[in-house]
Amino acid sequence: MTRLIKSSIIYALVLACAATHAESPSENGVAAIPDSWLLASKGPSWWYTSKPSPSPVQLQERTPSGAEQVVIDKARALVATNPAKGFALMDGNTVLYTEFNAPANADSLFMGMSMGKTVTAMGVGKAICAGHLRFDTKAGDAVPELDGTALGKATVRELLRMSSGTATFNADASVWTPEQNDAWNRGTLNILEMIAADRVSKAAKGVFSDYKPGEKMEYKATDPMTLAVVTARATGTAWSQWLQEEVFNPMGAAKPGLYGQDRSLNGLADSGMRLRMEDWMRFALWVKQSSKEPGCFGDYVRAAMTTQITNGPASTRKSGKLFGGYGYLMWTENEVAPNTAWAVGWGGQRISWNTKNDRMLVLFSSREDFMGKVYALAKEWGAIPAQTAKP
Repeated sequence: MTRLIKSSIIYALVLACAATHAESPSENGVAAIPDSWLLASKGPSWWYTSKPSPSPVQLQERTPSGAEQVVIDKARALVATNPAKGFALMDGNTVLYTEFNAPANADSLFMGMSMGKTVTAMGVGKAICAGHLRFDTKAGDAVPELDGTALGKATVRELLRMSSGTATFNADASVWTPEQNDAWNRGTLNILEMIAADRVSKAAKGVFSDYKPGEKMEYKATDPMTLAVVTARATGTAWSQWLQEEVFNPMGAAKPGLYGQDRSLNGLADSGMRLRMEDWMRFALWVKQSSKEPGCFGDYVRAAMTTQITNGPASTRKSGKLFGGYGYLMWTENEVAPNTAWAVGWGGQRISWNTKNDRMLVLFSSREDFMGKVYALAKEWGAIPAQTAKP
């Protein structure tokens, strides 16, 4: 009986950790994420469990070249001396190096934090290319609850560029209050109601006047969460189901994942994605392959990976301090690693795509105070000539 009670308590704690999404923590002023968040494998019953693709993608392996081995050795030393939980180096569909630090392993579900924004970008792109949305579709036209608000005036393009012009609140770019966070954990928060409320949907105050949509890039959770609601309304499909059909299936996911959503199926589109490392690698590969294809979605992904709006001078940046630009829910113009685009999550979650070749880097961490070294490694990995990558 005692063992049964103890097991129930442990399960309840795991469930609570999976649900909790308060303002993200830090350690000594450095963005951090506890293992109970990063590696939680369970969530509330109303969250979406993603399914493996009908056609899982087979990732390949081969012996590294000499130049690759030099970078792999540096990566191994980096993982050994920093709080990385999972690390991978890829060249196209070939995985050259994978490493885990306890308590993480190959079967762990890794929370991507704000890498989920890039997942959202891909789902929105699919809706645009299917004709359900246009770049100039206004949020209020697709979602009447937002009509008449400053947020409702923002277009899909402006939301993708984090330039809705609406207010920002918390240091980690989240927009809910402590009370709303508690409601999220109880399962009573409705994301649409939260973003439609005046507090979140009103225009941010500039020095002389309110900001207008498209005027300024301001990183926050409002814009991707709005995009998920807009896409669900435009497609007539629950956001998580749309991701299943248009992202998880085509990317060739091999294992189930977990996606945060409220009871009304509004997605936690700024941070809600949890996948195994191998499926995060499949996502990275799918994005890279899509960026090389002709047609609407290829054009969209190429645009997503290039600067669509400036992140302003380094001295004034609130977020993405080493990134000079922003694409479609992706960071660009990394000051350490040129020719790269990045999915970036709080606490050291990263995917790097080299835009000149097929080199990619995937990282999960519990703290992000060593990202400069990660960016330097991505630069070195991307500089290896293509011919040395052959078996």
